[in-house]
Amino acid sequence: MKLKNTYTKGAILLMFIGILILVLMFFLDAKLQTTPIISSMVIISSTCFLQALLMLFTANEISKIDETQTPGFHLKQWQNFRAFQKKQRSWNMPVYYTLLSIALGVYLYELLKSIDLWKMILAFAITYSWMLFAYFYLGKKEIKKQDAKLDNIISELKNLENQFH
Repeated sequence: MKLKNTYTKGAILLMFIGILILVLMFFLDAKLQTTPIISSMVIISSTCFLQALLMLFTANEISKIDETQTPGFHLKQWQNFRAFQKKQRSWNMPVYYTLLSIALGVYLYELLKSIDLWKMILAFAITYSWMLFAYFYLGKKEIKKQDAKLDNIISELKNLENQFH
């Protein structure tokens, strides 16, 4: 159940990041404790917690798959999980990145509004370039990797089921 462990470790990491952001919020300089900055930090940490809960839910769905069942039933469980995961991906990644983008935009603007415009634009360009890279390259690469694992599991189960018939 490496896949379950991957989701569980990711959830723990996201919870840690969410807690770290909240801790940082309390130790912010008094001048930076504006409503937009505090709100954006709360939104970012909440997004991390929601994503962590979703990852724990997904890990729980994986743990429900009973490997002691017949190959046909086991195959059906993995196919159901794959359908669940596809539905989840269709809304989860866009919502996650949209919330983070909005909150980071507000945070950066409030934090950098007193510096030169070109520095602010540079900070926004670097931040959003990284987010676009993470969404369109790293995220898609991870999805392909997970799909390959699931395809392999489903393919092996189909072969096993065919051997019994």
